[in-house]
Amino acid sequence: MPEAQAPFSVKKVTRLESNASRESVSEGLFRGISGVQVNDNQGNPYQADVTYRGFSVTPLLGTPPGLSVYVDGVRQNETFGDVVRFDAIPQSALKTVSVLPGTLPQFGLNSLGGAIVMQTKSGRDFQGQQLDVEAGGFGRKRLGYEQGWVDASTQRDFYINLNALDEQGWRVQSPSSVLQLFAKMGVGGADSFSNFTVNVYDTSLNGNGVVPRSQFDQSRSQAYTYFDNTKNTGAQLAFDFTRYLKDGAELSGNVFYRTSRSRTFNGDVNENEDYRFGVAPFEPGNGAGPNYNVTCDAPLAQNSPNAPGAAPTVTTDNCTASNNRGLLNQDALGVGVQLTLAPKGLHTVALGAQVEFGQSDFRRSYTLGVFDSSRTVVELQRPIEQVNVAARNTQLGLYVQDVVALSEQTTVLLAGRYNRATVKTNDRIDIPLVNAAGNASPGLNNDYTYNRFNPSVGISHTLNKATTVYASAGTSNRTPTPVELACSDPNFPCLLPNAMAADPYLKQVVTTTVETGLRRNWKLGGLEYSTAFNLFRAVNKDDILFVTDGAGSGGFFQNFGKTRRQGVELDWGVESSRWDFSAKYQYLDATFQSTGRLASHGNSSAVDSTGQVAVENAFITVNPGNKIPGLSAHNLKLSLGFKSSAKTTVFGDLQAQSRQFARGNENNQHQAGTFTNTATGDTFTFNDTGVIPGFAVFNVGINHTVDKGITVLARLNNVFDRRYFNGGVLGGNVFDRNGQLVTDEADVRYETFLAPATPRNAWVGVQWRY
Repeated sequence: MPEAQAPFSVKKVTRLESNASRESVSEGLFRGISGVQVNDNQGNPYQADVTYRGFSVTPLLGTPPGLSVYVDGVRQNETFGDVVRFDAIPQSALKTVSVLPGTLPQFGLNSLGGAIVMQTKSGRDFQGQQLDVEAGGFGRKRLGYEQGWVDASTQRDFYINLNALDEQGWRVQSPSSVLQLFAKMGVGGADSFSNFTVNVYDTSLNGNGVVPRSQFDQSRSQAYTYFDNTKNTGAQLAFDFTRYLKDGAELSGNVFYRTSRSRTFNGDVNENEDYRFGVAPFEPGNGAGPNYNVTCDAPLAQNSPNAPGAAPTVTTDNCTASNNRGLLNQDALGVGVQLTLAPKGLHTVALGAQVEFGQSDFRRSYTLGVFDSSRTVVELQRPIEQVNVAARNTQLGLYVQDVVALSEQTTVLLAGRYNRATVKTNDRIDIPLVNAAGNASPGLNNDYTYNRFNPSVGISHTLNKATTVYASAGTSNRTPTPVELACSDPNFPCLLPNAMAADPYLKQVVTTTVETGLRRNWKLGGLEYSTAFNLFRAVNKDDILFVTDGAGSGGFFQNFGKTRRQGVELDWGVESSRWDFSAKYQYLDATFQSTGRLASHGNSSAVDSTGQVAVENAFITVNPGNKIPGLSAHNLKLSLGFKSSAKTTVFGDLQAQSRQFARGNENNQHQAGTFTNTATGDTFTFNDTGVIPGFAVFNVGINHTVDKGITVLARLNNVFDRRYFNGGVLGGNVFDRNGQLVTDEADVRYETFLAPATPRNAWVGVQWRY
């Protein structure tokens, strides 16, 4: 339907041909869409959580998903954890990107906060060849090539896009590389059109993760521990078609197959609690734990002897560190078909069906060892398998939509979608996990089915040629993912990437969204103006949260009553033949709406079962009105572009966010200071308030045409070299100021682990279009 008639907000990323196309997808969305926030807890631009209206989509297991992503009509959310591989999407091949709200259940599962819909270029809208060469700070090197053409004799068009990026990264030991190949062939006819696409990628991403504030103050480039690497490879084949029927009816559909393989490697403090072999988390002053004394110079049981190799550079009797490895293989096959009937009277009806089959294989192991002087893990044991699970998913969606033209000015949109999803898992681990009581895990064998019908309604009214008012309401749902179901037993907490043990039933999440707004486009005095105003509210029922078990990063997923996200969005822009300016603002009020007891680690207000202050086996109480961590209330984006001459364009943008609470501070009550457990006499010192300060960062750039077809581009990011953070989590720092493990539990510093943003950096490039 025409955008002017849409009874909901429509957000678009514009100027994909400018410097924004040379960034990651998450960075492009962050700059271009009002209300989009990025939490870079992993420390890599291709592994950031993208959040819109308080709902997230992420490439990492564990973050509750709330947005669906489509590229050329193919759903990109993976089968195992609904993650989206942003490193698999070639941004330079994108033609349009739209963000649509959660009042549209037509987009299926996971569209709680909305859907990100992307369309790629074709040989019909990009013709010719283009070569891009770039170099910049932190060892950045990029090579890009595009070519598109049309074969008039066969009515076929072709498009090829190759993108290769390599950089050393700004943090210590953080190199990354991205290789993407995208190709499309279109076949046209008198009454039909179809596309064949191929997308292949191979990436190696190092993300050093969050770092304690005290270590950041010493050096902004260092990491807590080393290494954190993710290697992704994959491919997607897709076919779509549109056939034009009689009297204006259309039949369209698509088929796709996607396969991916992801390997993760994470060196960290040993937090593995494995009662099968007597492995306990490292605790200062407590060796390898109160119940066991596993040492690195003695073999483990169950055929896990010491690994051969050179002696460690650090000598200790205790296994203080571990390298955690994960392997995830996923395959998905999907088919979709839609029939749009010819308009009859006031009605234009669309009927659709989608089915997707997914299978995945996930394995996780840990290898015990010690830290060397650089906080890199030296392995002293053979890997111990902790997870081996296979999963199968089936998703079926049937939807109907009716656009009712009540008059030339008023349009009503009625829609509904029925979702049916099954989640099956099969536990294949050789030696079942056991808990502290010696009870064996019930395993990961399950078979759950979820059903839900989601309705929606919207109305838009055109006041005049320039102004439209609208309102809409709808529901969407998401089912628990295999990774959530497999880590939902409080008696068997797990780590992320997950050490899964048992799978109690979790309810599906249902979100009800309402919004109303106004958009207006007009010309005055040679200038073109645009404005959009939106009010929205989304309420989640049975939200799924990952809560810690009070012993580090371990925890489990659980349903949590209600959460609410509501706010205001205002977009305003003005454009002339030589310059353009835009201002985008969002106010977001994201709160818990139920009372709940969450396990917590590192929160000064956390207490034990007797009500005494504690940092382990401790809990906090969340009450209605508490702010959801990781979300800023105020979000402002300003941009200005100016054509100083026919050949030169300069531009600048400002990105600003207000403060946010760190994860772990869900009750918003964490404070800095020293607190005493009067029952035991233990004292705990907390060095931070658990609040991530707001920031404002300014970027500038220039594009200059040197000769016909040749353009020089340059960009300077974070012009004033601001030290700011876009995420954080509460925790305990077990290293002293010299980078050595502390030997006394009283020396553990409880502080905020921060996600530092990139310092000032610049790059230059040459674009040759021929």
